Amino acid sequence: MRNTTMAFLFCLISSIAHAQEIVDLNKAMKCSEPQKVMNYFVDTHKEIPVWVGKTVHNSHITLLMNRETRSWTMIEYDDRLACVLGAGEDKSASSKPEI
Repeated sequence: MRNTTMAFLFCLISSIAHAQEIVDLNKAMKCSEPQKVMNYFVDTHKEIPVWVGKTVHNSHITLLMNRETRSWTMIEYDDRLACVLGAGEDKSASSKPEI
């Protein structure tokens, strides 16, 4: 029984330690000229900018949202290129992200 308990604790500690690592991720993204990307989401999804932030790399991140459908899109852009970081529908408002 003691060996089983020790094995369980080892697995638990190992998985917690592993979960604390931050890894680099490469994912395919849709990118184009900034005005084309913005116009697409404004015209097609009726999303408007609700938040804009500047990154430490001198790019900008904008959160677009359609308040009626609750669709949203997050775009990172600079002077020459804009990429969609993520998009979806906000099913609930929360001040704390669920991870």
